[in-house]
Amino acid sequence: MSVKEILNSNWKSPELNAEETQFEVRKKDLKQKLEQIESRLESVDILVSNDKPEDANILINLLVYDLVNCYQMLHDGKQFLYDGDLSSFTTPETKTKAFGFLKSFSKQEKKDEAKLNEVLDGCIITFDFLTKESKKLFRTKWFTRLDQFNHIRKIRIILTTSILSLLIFGIFYYQYKFPTFKDQTIKMYTFVDKDHPQTSDLTMVSLPVSKSGLGEWNEYVFTLPEPMSKFGGLRMDPLEQRGIRFVLDDLQILDAKGKVLYSKKITVSESLIPQDVLDYLKISDIKTAGKQQPGELLEMITTGRDPQIHLVFPTVEGAKMIKVKMKYIEAHKVKKK
Repeated sequence: MSVKEILNSNWKSPELNAEETQFEVRKKDLKQKLEQIESRLESVDILVSNDKPEDANILINLLVYDLVNCYQMLHDGKQFLYDGDLSSFTTPETKTKAFGFLKSFSKQEKKDEAKLNEVLDGCIITFDFLTKESKKLFRTKWFTRLDQFNHIRKIRIILTTSILSLLIFGIFYYQYKFPTFKDQTIKMYTFVDKDHPQTSDLTMVSLPVSKSGLGEWNEYVFTLPEPMSKFGGLRMDPLEQRGIRFVLDDLQILDAKGKVLYSKKITVSESLIPQDVLDYLKISDIKTAGKQQPGELLEMITTGRDPQIHLVFPTVEGAKMIKVKMKYIEAHKVKKK
């Protein structure tokens, strides 16, 4: 069936004729019968496993009649009463061992555990046979326009779900592969020194980063409170987003009079790693951006949602301000060198 036929077919449940309505009723009854048989199979198995032969004998006799009457339902045969004689039942010819246990079955016989297990195995084989025969009949003789409608509806659901899944995946993949810069914040944390790198929100200042300044040099000036006036380490969180390219031109720590207490440019060394690499206690969720020349400002790309640069330096005192000059750009829009 083509996609066009699926889309153009009726979207409303069809009205069945008298014969089709009868088939649907018979299918419903047969399905209920099979469910009842499956439940009794499980019950007999539990009774036999728990060494309750008397109860198992009663239930397995009912189970045998259920199996026979289920076959009769499939082939328009006469139903047998539970106390009736099964000798008139004609065992179907099949490649399986279905109903083979009837040759030695007697309702009056009190079956021991071994015999119960033998009959139970035969019932399981017969149940599988009846299940397959039912499905075959549902697909052929008892197949109605409602079955066709349900089949098409299932295909429609699968197609719709697949298309929506692909669409959602495509959107998320595009956002992951080509992230769009969002308004966020840049944060500065101070810590004591190299041996005491712990940070907390009590020694943190932040400023907003707007996408309106994307691609341009921007200077961010952080005013430091008194608890942050003395420190020997600085943690910089340049972004809160992955997939963004950025360049740090200059970072300065100043006192109240504007005197530079510490200054740092992140440049490329002769070995193509950050200059003065020992000044960096930690760099996480950040990578270098492609091939660059020694002496150039180091271009970096955030690889996670929590990028950090930890710098250590001789302890500064009386710090009142941090200035940082940076440029941001969406990484996927940068032409490769």
